[in-house]
Amino acid sequence: MSDSPEIACDRLLQNTLSLQLATVGENGFPHCGYTPFVVDEVAHDEASTASRQFFIFVSELALHTRDLQNDPRASIMIIEDEAASKQIFARTRLYYECEALIVPPDDSRYSPLLDDYQERHGKMVGLLRELPDFKLFRLIPQQGQFVMGFGKAFKLCGPGLREFEHSRRA
Repeated sequence: MSDSPEIACDRLLQNTLSLQLATVGENGFPHCGYTPFVVDEVAHDEASTASRQFFIFVSELALHTRDLQNDPRASIMIIEDEAASKQIFARTRLYYECEALIVPPDDSRYSPLLDDYQERHGKMVGLLRELPDFKLFRLIPQQGQFVMGFGKAFKLCGPGLREFEHSRRA
């Protein structure tokens, strides 16, 4: 018996430490990279489901950081490890189109988020926190898709993009 999309998606997020990041370059061409991440559940109000937001801690020396500072549009993909995949053509993956916003160091959530980041990614984060060129970005999903394999693609919709609507060809 296979997992529900909700369970499979949650497991992917728990077991994957980095995301693929696509940004818009100064020349209009896309740039791709990767970075470790943490995910945080943010409640909108009592009537809606919490939404996932992703946080990345990146150096201004990296091209994708400069891209995000110039254009906040980004796409991210979190994908199953090749070694764990049963079928290379149908790896489990999660996509989001996001808006990227810098979290300033004086924001009340800045230190707790970096504490979470360090807990997930190790003591190297403690060293990076001391470097002035590292910036914390919040990636806010605008739309998304989750793929569990052949014929198992789902559009993410509803409050907090937490509902899985099976995608079908038109």
